[in-house]
Amino acid sequence: MDQNSNQHLGRVAIIGFGEVGPIFAQALATAGHEVSVFDIMLQDAATRPTIVQRACDCEAHVADDLATALHDAQLVFSVVTASQAEAVATAAAEYLTSGQTFLDLNSVSPAVKRRNCQQIERNGADYVEAAVMAPVPPQGVRVPMLLGGRLAARTADILNALGMRTEAVAQEVGLASAIKLCRSIMIKGMEALCVQSMLAAKQFDVEGRVLASLAASFPGMGWDKGYEAYLIGRVVEHGQRRSEEMREAALMLENLGMSSALALAIADVQQELAARAAPLVKALEPDGSLPEWRSLLKPF
Repeated sequence: MDQNSNQHLGRVAIIGFGEVGPIFAQALATAGHEVSVFDIMLQDAATRPTIVQRACDCEAHVADDLATALHDAQLVFSVVTASQAEAVATAAAEYLTSGQTFLDLNSVSPAVKRRNCQQIERNGADYVEAAVMAPVPPQGVRVPMLLGGRLAARTADILNALGMRTEAVAQEVGLASAIKLCRSIMIKGMEALCVQSMLAAKQFDVEGRVLASLAASFPGMGWDKGYEAYLIGRVVEHGQRRSEEMREAALMLENLGMSSALALAIADVQQELAARAAPLVKALEPDGSLPEWRSLLKPF
């Protein structure tokens, strides 16, 4: 597909308007594309004003229901929570037809992606899975994404022409998500290990010695430069979402006949710290950054 493919892109719909949705909406609207958004929180009078304001800030149109958001949308981005990904795909399938492509960015197991694909394709629409391989902020739409599905290559051309960084890795749905979740077991596992190691070390007031030992054993990783603060900070800020992703990884392992115990334990550590630290996250530093990790973990 030529480099001017973005000029032929029709209307875009975004389902889910939390952290990621507005970032994509802003970039697409700035590029001159019509963007409609829908989020279930629009149906709650308490949260509707927040979503409407976010959409206004992004120059996106708010749809009052899913059908309106999806009408005539050439590309549909699904960026909801992992727990809602299948329900959203099932609901969207009722309104999508030939000529529309549903891009599933949610961190769910390969089995869920395959079920979502079956739902979307029922009435002739196309399905492409996307595995987001790094935190969206601060990279925004330049975050690396792996695509899978029959139209993965064509969709990658369209998205890359819009300034995104995507790579088609398979025509089979599920493999892109498998790559992401296998990687996540390592990344989220390291975070969980760090949390438990530092929590225990802090109780004995020996975290400095532990970090020095880690720096000596693994030079270059940054244990002597605050790497532990980065890992713990990711859990404090995003542990709930990461725990949901790890439960999807557990489902993937179970479907392979493997033990899911480790993935579930990682999910529990992520979820527990995020929940217990949530009140402290509200007390951000003046520049918007988190307080030093030891002060965040004082109650523990």
